[in-house]
Amino acid sequence: MLPVERHRFITEILSQRGRVLVQEVATLCQISLETARRDLALLEKRGALLRSHGGAVFVEQHESEKLYVPAQIEQGESFRERSNQAPDQKTRIAKRALALINPGDCLLLDSSSTSWFLARQLPDIQLVVLTNSLHIIQTLAAKANVKTIGLGGEYSAKYEDFIGVLAEKILKEFVINKLFFSCHGISHEGGIRESNEHHARLKQQMLLSSEHKILLADSSKFGRRSFARICHYREIDTLITDSLEDDEFRQELAWSNVNVIEVAPVRNKQVSVKTHRGDSSPV
Repeated sequence: MLPVERHRFITEILSQRGRVLVQEVATLCQISLETARRDLALLEKRGALLRSHGGAVFVEQHESEKLYVPAQIEQGESFRERSNQAPDQKTRIAKRALALINPGDCLLLDSSSTSWFLARQLPDIQLVVLTNSLHIIQTLAAKANVKTIGLGGEYSAKYEDFIGVLAEKILKEFVINKLFFSCHGISHEGGIRESNEHHARLKQQMLLSSEHKILLADSSKFGRRSFARICHYREIDTLITDSLEDDEFRQELAWSNVNVIEVAPVRNKQVSVKTHRGDSSPV
């Protein structure tokens, strides 16, 4: 959690409870006691609280005196914008991903538009699906045999999903068979990246919580510069894409033991599948 996020989180707790202990701050923010004390001291200088023995108490402020916390820059396109981009490619990728799913699986779907395309294709079979996407939750509500678990957290109207420390904490309680996720960009040097730090942090925790990691990325993602790093591509197991034309990058993925599955259209509108580094059997 970034310092500015911690400070906002601490002030929100204080406004709700009236007081907070140093140990509580350290536990909730996953920081040391020393860092928690420094945060409280800084917030006291700004007039946001008064420190007391072992913690701090809330100080009611006039509107003109309220703690200034700079707004987080919401980089990247909205969910609605992304869902209208490359729908044919995303549909083919989603249909191919179905071959990696078995009855009884516990799946984790991120809030990408490609994962939403996958959710729309999911059969009504015995599955557990965790997600931070409002649209995926709504889509799966119609499937009686799919148990859906929503990740709580701060709601983002722009991305129509839930993000933040609460969503990250919930993930630590589960063991997930397969993660299906997407990204904003993939590059040789930068690895797999996101457009903002909030989604990058949450996807890092998703990777830690999942046994098998499947990246769903259409060809527009390759070579795209993006703000925040999620992981190196060696940390994923499978990449499903519509096209990968960079032979050098394909070789790097092979060296990193990533199974690449290309799903391209053919003239009769059937789907052509090419796999690299092993077979295309389910994960």
